[in-house]
Amino acid sequence: MLKLTNELIDAAIDGISGFISTNYSNEYHLPLDKSLELFLASNTYKALSRKENGYYWDSIPEIQKMFFNEMNNGKA
Repeated sequence: MLKLTNELIDAAIDGISGFISTNYSNEYHLPLDKSLELFLASNTYKALSRKENGYYWDSIPEIQKMFFNEMNNGKA
């Protein structure tokens, strides 16, 4: 059985962050470091990194949609 540890949660958040940043970079033809910088400064990342929210268990496409919408609405 999988034991949910802080290390596992941190790894999931890191993986999700990298995945979404890469997709944003590809979609908007930005350098990956710029996309990652935008993601790490976003409200979406702030919500994802609050472990009590449990977003790391949510649908990654939904989290990605939140981020893309945030960027498109200029709320970063």
